[in-house]
Amino acid sequence: MPTLRNESVRQELVQRLARLTPESKARWGSFDAPRMMCHLADALNEGLGGLQIPSAGPGMLRHFPMKQLAIHVIPMPKGAKAPRELLETVPGDFESDRRRVVERAEQLAAAPRGAGPAHFLFGPLTNDEWNALSWKHVDHHLRQFGN
Repeated sequence: MPTLRNESVRQELVQRLARLTPESKARWGSFDAPRMMCHLADALNEGLGGLQIPSAGPGMLRHFPMKQLAIHVIPMPKGAKAPRELLETVPGDFESDRRRVVERAEQLAAAPRGAGPAHFLFGPLTNDEWNALSWKHVDHHLRQFGN
């Protein structure tokens, strides 16, 4: 599975992010491009330990094999509801918000191997799991915007 730890995979995401404009239209869902960019930055911040979100969702997602299937195999569902903590940042300057996404992706890619912060659905994750899940999340939203 692709991961932010892979430089070429990460750079492809950066290039795809660069093609978005504030006027880009979503193919599904309620996000506009500026809100989506803030959502991505907040989700990456959760992976860096800068945002802690209370546990939610079914407990089975915290255990093998469901946790690994959800992170590495099963596509991210369209229309999944994000916790309010990942929707609170108000968009500002689009370029600054995009830079924040890229910077956080770079920081997560550089995180040391080993234990990472807990995820609101999946519980404790390693930094490698965060890198795989974060790639999947960013890719999901880029596809949402036809990118």
